[in-house]
Amino acid sequence: MAIRAKDLSRLHQRQCVACGYAGRFVDRPAQAACPRCACDFAVRPPKSYAEMEGIDKLEQAPARAARMSRQEPPAVEWRLVERWLMFFFGVVVIGLAVVALGLAAFVVQG
Repeated sequence: MAIRAKDLSRLHQRQCVACGYAGRFVDRPAQAACPRCACDFAVRPPKSYAEMEGIDKLEQAPARAARMSRQEPPAVEWRLVERWLMFFFGVVVIGLAVVALGLAAFVVQG
């Protein structure tokens, strides 16, 4: 089966491994996370289809290797803690709103 030239460029276009976003911001050296799904590129770097299937050798650009070595694991863990804290804060706010509406309805009936 012959591969056309335009299909060959798509095989080597890097994309986010988590969501498949292949925009122009994925392969920038200073890009730390996916602009669509916020996947951390230090943990899961963007890859092309050829790299994922083993067609090409996996070669990391020097800028990407420097970015991965610069990223510290505690910073990644702290982002996870921040997300969970925001989730629990949202749950508490919604719970308090439900309780307040329930009390207001109870007072009106009583």
